[in-house]
Amino acid sequence: MAYQPSAEDFRSVFGEKQPEPILKLRNFGILALMTEIDGILHFVLTKRAAHVRQPGDICFPGGHQETGENLKQTALRETEEELGIPAEKIQILGPGNFMLTVYGGLVQPYIGLVSQEDFRRLRCQKEEVAEVFTVPVSFFLEHTPEVHYMYWHADMSVDFPYDRIENGRAYPFSSCKIPELFYFYEGRTIWGLTAQIIESIVKELPGNVSI
Repeated sequence: MAYQPSAEDFRSVFGEKQPEPILKLRNFGILALMTEIDGILHFVLTKRAAHVRQPGDICFPGGHQETGENLKQTALRETEEELGIPAEKIQILGPGNFMLTVYGGLVQPYIGLVSQEDFRRLRCQKEEVAEVFTVPVSFFLEHTPEVHYMYWHADMSVDFPYDRIENGRAYPFSSCKIPELFYFYEGRTIWGLTAQIIESIVKELPGNVSI
C-alpha cells in the first residue's frame, strides 16, 4: 500500500521548520564599508578592473558565499581579498536589508567601519580592483538618485510545452518592472546593486532628505 501521510507527519516536518527559498539561490555577502576622513564618514567604493565580470562598475567589496561560512564572514573575507584590510580591523555596525535579485541571488549587505589609519594601509588586488575612492555619506543624504526602469519578460525555451497550459502562447505570463537607481558623483556613475544598497541604508538615517 502506498504511503499515506498523516497530519502528524506534516507537523513533525514543518512544525519547527525554518523557511528556505524554494528555488536555489546563490548567496552573496557585501560590505558597505565606511571610514572617517577629517571627522566625516565616507563610503569606501571600488571600481572593477577592465577584464573582470561587469568591468568598470562601481561597487562595494563582496562576493559569493563559500562552504562553511556565514554571509558576514563572506563580506569580511572578500573585503580582505579585494582591499587587503584584515577582518579584525573592521567593526561591523549591523546588517542592512537584503535583496533577492532577478538573477536568482540573495544579497546581504553589512555595514562596516575601518579606521582612517587602517584604510590608508589598504592594498587593493589589482586583478579585480582598478581604483578605490570614497564618497561622503552626506552626499547620499542630500541627493536623491535618478530612477530609470528595466523590464523583464518571460522568454521560454524552444520546446516549452505551450499546448499543456490554458491559452497556450496567449497565456498572460508575468513580467516585472525593476527600478534602477543612478547617483552621479564627481564624474562617476554609481548605479545598479550598489546604488540600491546605499539608498536602502541612508534612507533609514534621520538626516535623509526623503524622510
